[in-house]
Amino acid sequence: MNTITSRLDELFSPERLDENWQTKIMPVLELPQISYNSEIHASYQELQRLVAKKFPDISRLSGNFDELTEHINQNFPLDAATDTATAKSKQAVVFMLEQLEELLWALDLSLRVQR
Repeated sequence: MNTITSRLDELFSPERLDENWQTKIMPVLELPQISYNSEIHASYQELQRLVAKKFPDISRLSGNFDELTEHINQNFPLDAATDTATAKSKQAVVFMLEQLEELLWALDLSLRVQR
C-alpha cells in the first residue's frame, strides 16, 4: 500500500501537475533591427508620398521633411544590426512627426477654406 500511495503522491504532486497544465509560451518573433529600420524608412517614404499627393504645394514643409529625414537616417540606419537610437532621440523623432501632423492638419484646413 505504501508504494501505491507514494506513486499516487508522485503522479499528483503539485510540481508535476504544474508541468502538465502550464501553457507553453511561444517565443515572440522579433524582427532583426535591419528589417525594423527598413520598415520605418518604408513607412516614412509612404508618408511623404501620400502628403505630396494630397498637398500640391508641399514645398512649404520641405524644411520639416529634411530635418525629419536626417533624424530618421541617424537614428534608424538601414545598415544597423542593433538598435542604436536612444530613447531621447526616438522621442525627438516622435515630436517632429507630431509637429508635422499639426502642420498638415493646418494645411488641410486652409485648403478646405479656399474651396
